[in-house]
Amino acid sequence: MAGTMKAVLIDEPGGPAELRVDEVPIPEPDAGEVRIKVAYASMNPMDVFARQGKVSWLPITWPFIPGIEHAGVIDMVGEGVDPAMVGKRYHSRNMFGGNAEYSIAPLSAAHPMPEGLDWKIGTCYGGMTYTSYHALHTAARIRVNDWCLFHSAAGPIGIMLTQIAKDAGAKVIGLCSGAKFDYAKPYGADHLIDYTQNDWVTAVKEITRGQGADIIVDGNQGPEAVKNYEAIAPGGHCIYIGATAGSPAPDIPVSTLIFKSAFVGGFNLPLLEARGGRDSDDVLKKIIDGTWKVPISEEVALEDVPALHEKFAARQVKGRAVIRVGGELNWEK
Repeated sequence: MAGTMKAVLIDEPGGPAELRVDEVPIPEPDAGEVRIKVAYASMNPMDVFARQGKVSWLPITWPFIPGIEHAGVIDMVGEGVDPAMVGKRYHSRNMFGGNAEYSIAPLSAAHPMPEGLDWKIGTCYGGMTYTSYHALHTAARIRVNDWCLFHSAAGPIGIMLTQIAKDAGAKVIGLCSGAKFDYAKPYGADHLIDYTQNDWVTAVKEITRGQGADIIVDGNQGPEAVKNYEAIAPGGHCIYIGATAGSPAPDIPVSTLIFKSAFVGGFNLPLLEARGGRDSDDVLKKIIDGTWKVPISEEVALEDVPALHEKFAARQVKGRAVIRVGGELNWEK
């Protein structure tokens, strides 16, 4: 198919100011690939890391088009792919390129959109929901009355963690700036702590009457991560899921972990997806019926993606922002 499409591009690793919106050739799928006419994409931290040149475990070519999490209608398939997929709704994870009118994805990165989800929720629910669910139920094995401590409590994963933990009968303490309390409160945290103004370790100890947190989920890391081991309860689990602070956690003080009988681990959803162990009918049902609400905070146009990256860098984005590309596309049911 000849012609050009609108896309967000960056020529080499750099900051938000280096992003631009331009016209590029419409790509065609190779064998084993599909082409997606994009409806919506999400603003995912992985897009930021890739833009900065910090992602080496996924295929990236320059000029680079962000958009690791996006959804749309398949409009062309490559050799060896069932042509019946054309016209169907699909969402793509773990493959960049969604900040454009068309994207290319291998079959392994394209998943049928579940019935009952609208375009925006269907675009971004997967990563945040299943990361949160499996961090709590698979990695930490949450129990009734556990005290949970979640970093970035006003972010999309912090909000999903809060809802899933409360649904499991646990108690939740969230860390975020005071400016984001009003956004985070409706999702059910028992306590919110402004980590910018308070000694949050002392506050956690006071709330839990000296016990500490049974489960800590941290997607920030950075130098502050050592405080997790002060705040953790005996026998507790600290699960790392990312490093949005821009640097890894310092070396783990093993002697402290032994003293507290504490456990530290990491969770990576794509590995679970590759093994086919992600999906759960119960999880999807709770998204569809609204038991767990997907925190979409704003919608921007494709042209506004550079400004959205600037806003994200300033830590001003709450929940998950979605990017309107083709918008509410029609598809075959």
